[in-house]
Amino acid sequence: MSYDFDLFAIGGGSGGIASARRAAEYGAKVGIAECDRLGGTCVNRGCIPKKLMVYASHFPYQFREAQGFGWSPVESSFDWSKMINAVNNELDRLNGIYQRMLDNSKVQLFRGYATLLDPHTIEIGDTKVTADKILIAVGGHPVKPDVPGIEHTIVSDDMFNLKEQP
Repeated sequence: MSYDFDLFAIGGGSGGIASARRAAEYGAKVGIAECDRLGGTCVNRGCIPKKLMVYASHFPYQFREAQGFGWSPVESSFDWSKMINAVNNELDRLNGIYQRMLDNSKVQLFRGYATLLDPHTIEIGDTKVTADKILIAVGGHPVKPDVPGIEHTIVSDDMFNLKEQP
């Protein structure tokens, strides 16, 4: 049987991207679907943005410590929205790198939610494609338990969307 793709990866996180690129390197015709930013949890909601925020939080301490090494004191202030914008700009830059890596590997990216229709057919929005092999690499998201008071909590993903500093 003839298919649109040799391999189709559902999920543009680290597993989906690495698998898609590797298969393409070996000559496979590859497609990938992602409904959000490329790179997965670590790049978009985990390691990278959280470490950038931790990095930003160290500046007041470093400014004070620098005085012991001959630096004059400086006035400093903090703007939550500027930090969030800087983090998002870095995530946009990283997503551009992932996009270029897929393009350079000749992996075709489909933006949107993918639904399996049968063992060889995937639907992304109004588009249907077929693949000999389908990799499901969708990752995960935190789920809040149904307990009293849960409405007063956030999960770590939510902190990147806060309009004001907590």
